Amino acid sequence: MTTVNEILNFHFSPAQLKQAAQNYFSSTSKLTRELNSGTEKLIQLTEKIGERQYKFSGENLIPGVFRKFKAATQIGNNSTIIFERRELRTLAYAISYSEHKIPSIFSEENELEVLFSLFNENWKDSYLLGLIDCYLRNWQTQNRASFEKLGKFILSKLNTYEGTRAVLKSLKTNIRFFGSKNGDVTLGSELAFKNQSIKKSTKYLTLPDNWFSYAYFSKVIVAYYEKIKSKLPSIIDELEIALNGHNNSITNKRIVSKIIIQCNTNEFQMLQDKVKSIAFNFVGDPANVVKWSVFEGATETEISELKQARNILNQWITRKFITVFFEKCINDPRRKKFWLKLSKEIMRFRIVGSSMIKSMLLNDNRISEYVSARFCKTNSYSDRNSALMLVIKNYLFIEFSDSGAFYAYKLSNPHTPSIEITSINSTSELKNSSMKQLVYRSGRYITQTYDEGRLSHHDGNLNWEDVFADWIKKYVGINV
Repeated sequence: MTTVNEILNFHFSPAQLKQAAQNYFSSTSKLTRELNSGTEKLIQLTEKIGERQYKFSGENLIPGVFRKFKAATQIGNNSTIIFERRELRTLAYAISYSEHKIPSIFSEENELEVLFSLFNENWKDSYLLGLIDCYLRNWQTQNRASFEKLGKFILSKLNTYEGTRAVLKSLKTNIRFFGSKNGDVTLGSELAFKNQSIKKSTKYLTLPDNWFSYAYFSKVIVAYYEKIKSKLPSIIDELEIALNGHNNSITNKRIVSKIIIQCNTNEFQMLQDKVKSIAFNFVGDPANVVKWSVFEGATETEISELKQARNILNQWITRKFITVFFEKCINDPRRKKFWLKLSKEIMRFRIVGSSMIKSMLLNDNRISEYVSARFCKTNSYSDRNSALMLVIKNYLFIEFSDSGAFYAYKLSNPHTPSIEITSINSTSELKNSSMKQLVYRSGRYITQTYDEGRLSHHDGNLNWEDVFADWIKKYVGINV
């Protein structure tokens, strides 16, 4: 009897058909590759078109429109101000513009009100993009009155927006992130809560990626860090990338200070070398006071954190230098151990030595990037003698590699060597042979002490460490 397959001329294997279907829709099939490629092109096109809505090509028109507005407002009759819509759109981007001695519109509250009236009389939703650009750029301005007025105007327009433009609809949906009080903090906290990358915060708001450099995102990054800092080891690279993209010195100081303080614990000790590198890259060497100066508008907490972080960073670097100096220049474990105990008290330090000593230290990866700013070179190239200068409270202490004694100078003494020295003939110039011994002792008893002088590293019935610890407690007020 003839089968159904023969009648219909169906000659195939169900197993082979199943396998062919699986291959056709596999992740490596031609069809899947074409679909993925097409999807990627659509995503790129969508992003490109979306960002194009924010692009403003009339920067060259801003000076002329700015001058026209200024001239019109000086007449005193606002009814004489006539602007075309294209000019008003340009004005939306010109609010912060100023030239020569003419202040910006943003800095003059009365002019800002005039501008808002002009916008209201000839309103176009496209003006919002320029206004938001100005708003986010000036997020941390000290001119809070104008900032609040601008924010109120923008939010009122977004709240009443009923159009179909995807960008403006998205901004309206996310309006909670643009409140002048804590909109930025709200965004940073939400990104952390939802495990969203801080690097993609502009996409989260449907904003152009290059807007990530705007002042608005400073506190966004800070709020994000505060909420997720317990995961610092896993997010520190992301934070570094974010700081690089944001490129704002104030944000750098805010975040780097917080990270340094957090890592000054045993829990995050393994991150300290990386954090030192980040701090140098984004803020600078703590030896440079200007780099770590307080920024305009800093709160009391931020001022305190910046100072604390700089001190901690100095301590980390100081400990490394003490370790390397007493291993390579003097090779004295006891002196290294003693000064490491005092590292938290050391305010400043400098190493003095020959070019050979400097080269040796530069070749040590533990301190290589910090050497040049903290080294004073003698005139000799190969002299093996070196010295370590340490400032603690109102004293300068100097350890020498060629002597069994160190010197203690009061900073108020006019003959005290300067910690600022950048060149010197030899380390012997740092010694004052006429100075008395710091401590005189007999057996296990200290018979006489002086507030300045020399102290040898020779033991007697008392270890030199115990003798000096007693002296420093008495004259410097520190328990070793």
